[in-house]
Amino acid sequence: MKIEKFNRQSGEKRRIRFIIPGYPTFNIYSSIAKHTTSLGPLLLASVADQKTEWDVEVIDENNFSAQAIKTPDGYPDHSYLQEQFKADVVALYGGLSSTIPRLFELARFYQDRGCVVVAGGQHFFAGNVEEALSAGLDCLSLGEGEQTISDLLDALIAGTDLSAVSGLVFKQDGQTVFTGERPLLSVEEIQCLPVPDFSLLRYAKISLFPVSWIRGCCMNCEFCTVKGNVRCPSANHLLSQVITMHERFGARIFFIVDDLFGQKREATLEFCEKIAAYQQRLRVKFHFTVQIRLDKAGDSELLHAMRSAGIQVLAIGYESPIAEELKAMNKCLRPEDMIRNTWIFHRAGFLIHGMFIFGYPAMPEMNFTMSASEREKAYRRFIRKARIDTVQILLPVPLPGTELTWKSSGASSGGRISGWSITMVISSFSNRTPRLTHLKYRKRPRT
Repeated sequence: MKIEKFNRQSGEKRRIRFIIPGYPTFNIYSSIAKHTTSLGPLLLASVADQKTEWDVEVIDENNFSAQAIKTPDGYPDHSYLQEQFKADVVALYGGLSSTIPRLFELARFYQDRGCVVVAGGQHFFAGNVEEALSAGLDCLSLGEGEQTISDLLDALIAGTDLSAVSGLVFKQDGQTVFTGERPLLSVEEIQCLPVPDFSLLRYAKISLFPVSWIRGCCMNCEFCTVKGNVRCPSANHLLSQVITMHERFGARIFFIVDDLFGQKREATLEFCEKIAAYQQRLRVKFHFTVQIRLDKAGDSELLHAMRSAGIQVLAIGYESPIAEELKAMNKCLRPEDMIRNTWIFHRAGFLIHGMFIFGYPAMPEMNFTMSASEREKAYRRFIRKARIDTVQILLPVPLPGTELTWKSSGASSGGRISGWSITMVISSFSNRTPRLTHLKYRKRPRT
């Protein structure tokens, strides 16, 4: 397929606008989103920026500080943005299912203005491509997008058939065409990617810098979309990103977005040692937040190295303090072991951010029932006993393409998300209340 509406005769550089759609309502991420951004679109934009034929920009609707360029509903005024700098291609980020209705709204807006509209992200999979392609998208990118966006932009400039670009889905003569699965990036390919360029963000204020090191996760949780072989570049790959962001953008506060920090122990120790030495030599102090497993509490050498590196906050997926629910999730730890390991993290000097799923559906053969009030009491007891510093508690949302989607019969259909929200869900699961959805509290940070 060739996209005929793309103007290849223009003598000017083309423009691609990456857009991170806004949240539908206030939620637990709204406050922090004003200080950071989604890393995936920024990384793809940095890849696109290496092409001399293209001007590149990123608009984050959740971190958009220009009040004078907002519509009454609080979103950026895309009519003004398009008048100011006309985008030829618009790339929409579908990493969060609750933002998909807004993504489709943006797709139709830019489609009506003659733009080539493409989308990608964790929300999209084979089961919902038809819905996406009927909502204003010219094509959809499945899987990791760095090479796909690069090849797509080259094909648009050259006027070649998009069928040669792996990882795309589009409509041709009324038929859905999938160009073939694109292999995951190798470690060597990941290490060749550019450092994310935060200067591509327009109208955003960044104080918390997201950074990525390891891709994939070996835990295979049924409720999670992050899976696949673990690919770990060298410690210097992460080190160079952190140092470049500090020296170029003044970054000092970082969130390492990997799902399981410390999966590769020796590489983690090497990074911690080198970044600690850098801070000591330059007399600067970094603040890192990482996601980590509870079983790393038994590695005292690793914990000491992490503290020396400036890692201060550990985000831990406890998921539930109820043994039967942990079993349903295939979690191997017992509640009492989780509390004991949390105490070890505390003694090592870390702040703990606990992440939970309230009211997880048990396996039918377990014959397990618990009222919402009993669950609430169990959560409160656990949180107090473990002395968790900050908490987020969400309801079990069957994300498209996950095993939980199929387990929750009748709760979702065909990957459609209309009416679903990450923070407020109405579903067929029993014994549930949204009262705890936004339960969180904070102690004074340790110094």
